[in-house]
Amino acid sequence: MSRFLLNKHQNLPAYVPGDHEEGDGFIRLNTNESPFPPSPGVRAAVEKEIGKLNYYNDPDCTALREALAGLYGLTPDQVIAGNGSDELLYLAFMAFADEAHPIALPDITYGYYDLFAAALGVPLVRKPLKEDFSMDYRDYLGVGQTVLFPNPNAPTGLALPLEQIEEIAKSNPDNVVIVDEAYVDFGGETCLPLIDWYPN
Repeated sequence: MSRFLLNKHQNLPAYVPGDHEEGDGFIRLNTNESPFPPSPGVRAAVEKEIGKLNYYNDPDCTALREALAGLYGLTPDQVIAGNGSDELLYLAFMAFADEAHPIALPDITYGYYDLFAAALGVPLVRKPLKEDFSMDYRDYLGVGQTVLFPNPNAPTGLALPLEQIEEIAKSNPDNVVIVDEAYVDFGGETCLPLIDWYPN
């Protein structure tokens, strides 16, 4: 099928997942894999829903969005559900960046950002990490571009404190600041409280 690809897709960078063997006993944060089987409660919930697989689910994921909103102190209209964070990140690339609207991001970060940018023709403005592999938040102050970074950063695992993220949002009022919190529960402070103060 590759001969039918449009020319612009022929040389897209490939995402290479980490190697692993199933059942080797490791917890892999990068692929959300655990050597432990689902709990009895999860198994029971899945078994209960199996009988409904012949129907489409609620396209708005209302129950899920309401549950997440309650868990994080948000309103359901502040929550969007997708097929994993990569889909939502891709939608953010499509919504907030293009050839004329580049994205500022760390030069060492999540590999899928490069793929999304290449697929959509979005220029990336890479900001070097400091010698200790941490981000310097000052590199993102007033850049006048969409800003994107994981917090904690992947693959370094280093996080920016909430006050520095707030400075980035405050200094770029006319541009979206995307904070990818895929690993925030493993070490970092969520910036969810900022969404009520900074519409970007």
